[in-house]
Amino acid sequence: MQLDVAVDLLTKAKTSLTNYRIGFTSAQVSAKDMCEKMNVEAVLKEKRLRSTKRHFAYGAADEPIADAMKRLEIIFFNVVVDTTIQSLTDRFKTLSEVRDQFGVLVNFQKLDDQSLNNQCDKLCKTLTSGNESDIDGKELAMEVKHLPSLPSDEMTALELLTFIHKKHFEELYPNLWVALRIACTLPVTVASAERSFSKLKLIKTYLRSSMGQERLSGLAIISINHEVGKDVLYEDIIDDFASKKARKQRF
Repeated sequence: MQLDVAVDLLTKAKTSLTNYRIGFTSAQVSAKDMCEKMNVEAVLKEKRLRSTKRHFAYGAADEPIADAMKRLEIIFFNVVVDTTIQSLTDRFKTLSEVRDQFGVLVNFQKLDDQSLNNQCDKLCKTLTSGNESDIDGKELAMEVKHLPSLPSDEMTALELLTFIHKKHFEELYPNLWVALRIACTLPVTVASAERSFSKLKLIKTYLRSSMGQERLSGLAIISINHEVGKDVLYEDIIDDFASKKARKQRF
């Protein structure tokens, strides 16, 4: 998934959960409808509250809630939704910061000249390692300003990259071409890396302990992209391999 698309989906999910936070009544109606479909009685059991004698203190605990529905809303519903919203904010905070650094690649049409130059310089510093940089910030700003008319005002990084590739504009906009390729290859999650390690245990068994690194990498790629591997014609590969390895025989 693309980085900018993932952040937009997460933002919409957070907004939806925030609106759902104050919609306990609608959630209650949905739960009753589900109970009717499942032939379950939609009634909360009233729990008998114990009354204990307490001495007055400023740090005393709150009085228990007698209403079962109100207790469900405060103790369970609000806690679950608040925890989910906070988890989204904490886990994907860095992802949003990275999206903001590459945001100039998709929001350049909404920026003025000064903001465009500042964000291009910021992206140039982000893509700098030591004294070498992948792009030039000033040239990137000039390339973005002189882009031809685009098919849509709101395009994702991948759509803009595809447009430049189809029009063969790689040499005309080299800095934009490099920046877009980097933005489109940024990982959204670490699921791919975790999947690689999980596949590695299935490939490199004790019977293959002497396997080389090149063969191990090749088998891992075939195992991860098994859907693509099913469409490969192995007979052609075998014939090609045999033709290169065949020894000439003199008659």
